[in-house]
Amino acid sequence: MPFELQPILRGELLLLRPLRPEDYQELFAVASDPLIWEQHQVKNRYKGEVFKEFFREALESGGALSAIDSNNARVIGSS
Repeated sequence: MPFELQPILRGELLLLRPLRPEDYQELFAVASDPLIWEQHQVKNRYKGEVFKEFFREALESGGALSAIDSNNARVIGSS
């Protein structure tokens, strides 16, 4: 049985779907808050160039998901 690396999962509050290049702006708007990365090993990921590399690698991985608020269809995070 094949394993789906990028499933589409729907719940009442959240939709998880494959990360897309067009998610960049919304996701960076969320990720540009330094407090989100305060306890992360890559503390400067809120900076544009650092985040751009992270996003590129996530797309290339073939397994990244966008987390979308089901109420307003806005990207609120990723995995």
